[in-house]
Amino acid sequence: MRPMRSPKEGSTVKVADLNELRTRLLLDIFENGPDCAKFISRRHKISLRQAMDELAEMERLGWLERVKGTFLMKKGLKRPKHMNHTYYDLSRSAELYLRENRRKRR
Repeated sequence: MRPMRSPKEGSTVKVADLNELRTRLLLDIFENGPDCAKFISRRHKISLRQAMDELAEMERLGWLERVKGTFLMKKGLKRPKHMNHTYYDLSRSAELYLRENRRKRR
């Protein structure tokens, strides 16, 4: 598969940068929407430090973007959630990659 361009900074997003944990984290954010390291680490039973490091590295590589603002409307909530932590969402390149992967698996 060809490397994809990140729309934000023009850096190349490489599939080779993904290991099993990073792939699981991307799929988690894809299915559950934007979230913070604290809750992601609980769902995947990894340390908070490891989750924070992986999310920061994936942001640096162009797979994730920080959610801007102070309130977030999450799936399943009736009201917007106040963001007390750093929330991450998929970059456009990551969304396209995961959608294409999902189509291939069907």
